[in-house]
Amino acid sequence: MGTRDLEQEMESAPPEDTAPEDVAPEAAGDAAEPDAPAPETPGHVDEVGPPESGEDLGPAEELAALQDRHLRLAAEFDNFRRRTRGELGDAGERARAELAGKLLETMDDLQRVADTPLEGTTTEALHEGIGLVARKFAKVLSDNGVEPVNPVGERFDPNLHDALMMTPTDDPEQDELVSHVVLIGYRLGDRLLRPARVTVYRHEAEAS
Repeated sequence: MGTRDLEQEMESAPPEDTAPEDVAPEAAGDAAEPDAPAPETPGHVDEVGPPESGEDLGPAEELAALQDRHLRLAAEFDNFRRRTRGELGDAGERARAELAGKLLETMDDLQRVADTPLEGTTTEALHEGIGLVARKFAKVLSDNGVEPVNPVGERFDPNLHDALMMTPTDDPEQDELVSHVVLIGYRLGDRLLRPARVTVYRHEAEAS
């Protein structure tokens, strides 16, 4: 058989079965079952469900979980309490240090007045110097919320005043009014640091 005859025989031979990989993608897609569901993307929301540990917990497991949660909350609260206590302590320490710094300035002024030589110094000058120190000291207290309780002419209040003695009066309108402040009181906000020590008018009706 010549070469030409062999080529003619190969051309006229029927084609062999086509391999699966020779099939076009479009043909493979057409051959797929039309009702088959499309594959889901990994991590799809439908795949996310409740944790297995929370599905079928018995009473013992639920009690153990609640106890564990209680212990964790108690530990967190204890840490919060300690942290808050430390922060409050630091804030109080800073406030005391700031107040002490301002009082030291007043102390320096008072020391200068005390160190003033008596020779050539009048009583009036010393009195004026002490008055300046006292006013400066009062301003420091006021700037820090400390206010004086000096109730001359006010109605006696047992919550703020401490009556040392009674002063008789013939005027009924003066009854129970503060006649004299022996010692000024002080308050910090709503807290009474020291009551004012006072004398109080007392009107007594004349016997008929």
